[in-house]
Amino acid sequence: MSEGGARTGSWRIAAIVAAATIGDGIFALPFVFYQAGWLVCLVYLVVLGVLVSAAHVVYLETIEHIGEKERLLGLTRKYLGTGGFWTGFIAIVIGLLLTLVAYLILGSQFIRLLIPGVSSSYGLIIFWILMALPIFLSDGHVVELEVLGIACTTAIILLIFFTAWPAVTFAGVSAVNAPNLFLPFGAVLFSLAGWTSVEPAYESRKRRGRSADPWRALAFGTFFVAALYMLFSAGILGSAPAIAPDTVSGLVGWPTWKRDLLGIFGLIAVATVYLPISREIKNSLEKDLRWNKGTSRALLLLLPVALVFLGLNNFLLVVGLVGGLFLSLQYLLIVSVGRRALTLSPGRKFFLDLIAAVFVIGAVYEVWTFIVH
Repeated sequence: MSEGGARTGSWRIAAIVAAATIGDGIFALPFVFYQAGWLVCLVYLVVLGVLVSAAHVVYLETIEHIGEKERLLGLTRKYLGTGGFWTGFIAIVIGLLLTLVAYLILGSQFIRLLIPGVSSSYGLIIFWILMALPIFLSDGHVVELEVLGIACTTAIILLIFFTAWPAVTFAGVSAVNAPNLFLPFGAVLFSLAGWTSVEPAYESRKRRGRSADPWRALAFGTFFVAALYMLFSAGILGSAPAIAPDTVSGLVGWPTWKRDLLGIFGLIAVATVYLPISREIKNSLEKDLRWNKGTSRALLLLLPVALVFLGLNNFLLVVGLVGGLFLSLQYLLIVSVGRRALTLSPGRKFFLDLIAAVFVIGAVYEVWTFIVH
């Protein structure tokens, strides 16, 4: 492959990673920055950015070593046995179901932003109804919606940044708040997780050749998103009347035009992420467990909204649980599969063990926090 072709392939992979990573976890970050300190969160973004990028490289190398695109669940069954498969299934499916819970909470806040005076319960019902029918769309239509969601999330970041300028700053926010040192782990991992980008990255490298080192492209895509998160958080912290756990509910004092524009972009962004996640759960239940369509879609429609009404209605808590526990388990499986499938140097094995230890500690902390609260 020519140098120009390799460079183009690298940029394409970086774009794939960025598109899969950027998402609505961004709305948890300003509050986390405010509570834990901007320097603490910056360290989390850098360290977890390195760790997830390293895991993505291992996942890509594993798929290329096998020579075919394989879903993570298939790899866990192959290298970790039945126990690994069920651990992966629980980590992925329950994690995605709880992600729907987080997005229902966030979507209801965008409804309330657009329709002032609407209660949280009515906002939740309105958003849930809006999401109910599109779940039955074909996969092709849902894929197109993902692109729209990425565009709207990017528009939100640009809107916050340019309308907040020159108040894009962390002034007034402490650098380090020791009592909340571990608070950012789950929210930051939720925001940076993008391992689903590895499969399309593999397909891209397969078509274009594998001469370029994938590390830089995979890492650049992750850190580009991390930089956008920093700009968004600084813009919110410098301009929002109040810093809320979901960001959105603290923006009621903004000018009407700005609030409405954010509400429209935000509602579209949440909706277009909600649908692909629903599709992934549906496919896992119907293809891996062979559930019938009626049962799987009834679960998708009823369980997430029921959990919110039963009291699981704290956006930051749900995001932290999904990121800290279920995404930690997913990355732990990726590292474990890679360690089994690849021939690694002692140094790389030690590094993977270090990554695994970080995710185990994070998962334990998140479980403890959830039980205590």
